[in-house]
Amino acid sequence: MPNITIRDIPDTLYQDIKTIALKERRSVNSQIIQGLAEYLTHKKSTTRLLNEIRIIHENLSLKGFKLSPSEMKSIIEEGRS
Repeated sequence: MPNITIRDIPDTLYQDIKTIALKERRSVNSQIIQGLAEYLTHKKSTTRLLNEIRIIHENLSLKGFKLSPSEMKSIIEEGRS
């Protein structure tokens, strides 16, 4: 497996990672890997959801129903709350 060196981690961030690692019974290294995996999974899910929204929007536009970018942003933000 490849190795990565991370430099200049702020002390507070390191302490947060270390605290979570202790609670989860992981090493700091394993916790960093877990955190990266969770972030990427979330990022992929968000990208996939946005792509689905774009497809729906395009289909609605073809049927004469069109939302402005600000209306679409408002709907997305409402869904987040």
